[in-house]
Amino acid sequence: MKIRSLWFVLCTFFLLCACDESTSTLGIDLVPESDMVSISSETLDVSLSTIKADSVLARTSTSHLGNYTDPETGTTVHSDFLMQLNCGQDFQFPDSIQNNTCLDTYIRLYFDNFVGDSLAPCRVSIYPLNKVMNNSQNYYTDIDPTEYYDLNAAPIATTTFTVSDRTLTDSARYSNGDSYKNIRIKLPNEIGNKMLSHYKEHPEHFANGKTFNEHVNPGYFVKFEKGDGVMVDVYVSQMNIRYKYFAESSTGKLDSLASGTSTFAGTEEVIQATSIKKYNLDKLLDDEDATYVKSPSSLFTEVTLPISEVSTTDTINSAKLIFDRYSAVETGSDYELPAPSYLLMIPKSRMYSFFENNEVPDDETSFLATFSTSNNNYAFNNIAHLISNMRKTRQEGMNSNPNWEKENPDWNKVVLIPVSPVYSTNSTNTSSYYSYYSYYYGSSTSNNQSTIVGINHDLSLTSAKLKKKGVKLQIIYSKFNH
Repeated sequence: MKIRSLWFVLCTFFLLCACDESTSTLGIDLVPESDMVSISSETLDVSLSTIKADSVLARTSTSHLGNYTDPETGTTVHSDFLMQLNCGQDFQFPDSIQNNTCLDTYIRLYFDNFVGDSLAPCRVSIYPLNKVMNNSQNYYTDIDPTEYYDLNAAPIATTTFTVSDRTLTDSARYSNGDSYKNIRIKLPNEIGNKMLSHYKEHPEHFANGKTFNEHVNPGYFVKFEKGDGVMVDVYVSQMNIRYKYFAESSTGKLDSLASGTSTFAGTEEVIQATSIKKYNLDKLLDDEDATYVKSPSSLFTEVTLPISEVSTTDTINSAKLIFDRYSAVETGSDYELPAPSYLLMIPKSRMYSFFENNEVPDDETSFLATFSTSNNNYAFNNIAHLISNMRKTRQEGMNSNPNWEKENPDWNKVVLIPVSPVYSTNSTNTSSYYSYYSYYYGSSTSNNQSTIVGINHDLSLTSAKLKKKGVKLQIIYSKFNH
């Protein structure tokens, strides 16, 4: 009986083993070998070079002010800006301003982010514009301010400042609204009084920003006159006119004297045009070991892709490029500027039209990479569409014209550009702007990032030294075994 039981168990075991072996390739055995897919990969060398950005489109509400010499590279960036002032829809001064004169007229430049020495003494001057900037025109960072103000005229106001305002006590510096760091520039009261008189005669000129700029105040040139080692990012520029007026009291009569301030701010509806000058950049163009991406409006990295070496018979499943940054330890530097938070990769032929046409990355021919602080690099994880499109364009061009490559020297080149994304909801890059308006106007907004709705050039002070050698294009192919 025991022998029979043992025999039964052994038979069952062998039967199960036989079933398992016979079904392990079930399905695969039914597929013809010609329909099987083979996966392969290869890495191709990529060449890099540094190119100088003569100018970039300055479409942003953030302005930049200062002069900064990079201690690592010896390059210098100088930044001034032209600002228009916006007049809110259906703006009104109070009808009962005391003596129809102002108590104070001044400009405030609110900033949050800055690079450099917070105690470095600086001087800034204000010049009135004598020509209205055109809202339908694209303004680049090589704009010549002398076309818009009288170069031979004296400034209407000048002030000295430090980023850390040492004229305030610590309690005053960080209490309430004073926590919003700003540069205050006193203007002649004649300017405020002239605007009050203009309003009395032509209130229709204060209906909106356009009529205000054309008939009342075309704006100001903010010139960084003296100082080095500091660059501030101005997120709100505004002119304030302070006055006293008679307000309605509890009796219903205008017999209560109150203080008021009218604000004309530089917003996205009007132009803030940053003018940037750069010095000593050429010495970085021929670095054999590194390429550079520097902002504002300084250096980009040009990437030549080995498209002619890419297989023309296989399907490209994925393609990846990683750009490693040198750290301060590797360069032996005691100081380094912050790396750009974002790099945009676009074909070189579109490095201007992309921004002028308000395009956004589509992950087909344009891509956005975020700087990885943990890996110290920028990774473009899948640019397969770009490689495939370039391969197809080359094939079609060479089929019709043997000299096509020579006639189109940038056909396989892309450019890495420091950029600042604009999100459909508030991003951390603009938190100071919204905090300012929340404080003064009671608005509230979320700081959650969402869909990218725009891409601007990064005009803040950043720099990344990228390793030039050993950059590989990593491709994974697939094909049927025909």
